[in-house]
Amino acid sequence: MKKSLFFFSVLFSLTWAEVPFPVIESGKVVLTEKNSPYLLETSVVFSGTDTLIIEPGVQVFMMPYAKLLLRGSVQILGTEKKPVVFKSLDTTESWSGVHFVSNTAPFYVKNLVVENAFRNSVTQSGGVFESVQFINNYYGLWVNSSNQVYLKKCSFSRNRFALSVGAGSVNVDATDIVGNVFGLYVEKGGKFLGNLQLIKENLEANVRKESDELAGKGKRVSTSVWHRIESGF
Repeated sequence: MKKSLFFFSVLFSLTWAEVPFPVIESGKVVLTEKNSPYLLETSVVFSGTDTLIIEPGVQVFMMPYAKLLLRGSVQILGTEKKPVVFKSLDTTESWSGVHFVSNTAPFYVKNLVVENAFRNSVTQSGGVFESVQFINNYYGLWVNSSNQVYLKKCSFSRNRFALSVGAGSVNVDATDIVGNVFGLYVEKGGKFLGNLQLIKENLEANVRKESDELAGKGKRVSTSVWHRIESGF
């Protein structure tokens, strides 16, 4: 009897153990549901010729300071019933986030949940976020120098700074920004194209525009403010 209990205990632990995030081989990484959950312990950088494909139902648990930096093609293909999930292994800790930095390969991300990250960003990249949930991040999503980013049926909740738009524009459709500390921040040169009425019930402010702050203060908002926030996080 004791041997049987020991066998099933070992089997259970093996069944639910996280699989290490795979190394990039032949320019591609494919995360499959059957091998999920995965564990990312450190940063992984995908080059401009690399491809990341994630199947529905995949979970990736992140250690502190883990980061995904994606320069190549990205297809994260969750479904409504089987979303893809990125979150901290320890929910009391944060991870560094997922960053799209390709100016050549458009990304496509559908039915993804991103939780507990410090900052998720899109820089000089184009692509689509569809039915993506940004939950309990410090910066939910920071878009900078990008003109072809689309948010469709996404949601932002319990983030410190939900959505920030730098130089460029973000096209938004049926996306809720509700229950964050700060909702939308549009930097000078940035454009938000969407329904502002869906940005509501955020604790400190629903919409802030750097151009308005500049007009009120007569000077540019110092970027050192952001640096102090990040260093203190």
